Amino acid sequence: MIPMTAQLAQLSVSPGGMPKRPIPEGRVTAAGVEGDWQTNRKYHGGPDRAVCVFSVELYDELRAEGVRAGPGDFGENFTTRGIDLRALAAGDRLRVGECVIELTDVRVPCRQLKVWDERMPKLIKGRSGWVAKVVEEGTVRPGDPISREVAAP
Repeated sequence: MIPMTAQLAQLSVSPGGMPKRPIPEGRVTAAGVEGDWQTNRKYHGGPDRAVCVFSVELYDELRAEGVRAGPGDFGENFTTRGIDLRALAAGDRLRVGECVIELTDVRVPCRQLKVWDERMPKLIKGRSGWVAKVVEEGTVRPGDPISREVAAP
């Protein structure tokens, strides 16, 4: 269950690669957050991976283990607060501001994220976030509430 205090902590984009930088608001379409681009389109982006999701809580855990990183540094578009991303499953839908996303897969750590794994084995495993497709397009802003949606039959 997602608590009532769940919210979008940061919305981030980049012209390609990591880190992604915060923006005050953005339109989210089936192609992802407008103004965002992925350098390697073979493995990143596309309709089932239009949005990448990570959480403040996962950053807190990683910082406690010596990783100096914060929102946007792992290349996510949506940095959430108040959601245990590990308790979610593929197919779960989240309303974030005006848009709805559907989690499609656990994010597979790319070469850039594996840098931390080389220094501290198994650091990212199980804590890499999600990729999602956009079910309903809309505008989102940091501070927008996040709620779980029931998928239509």
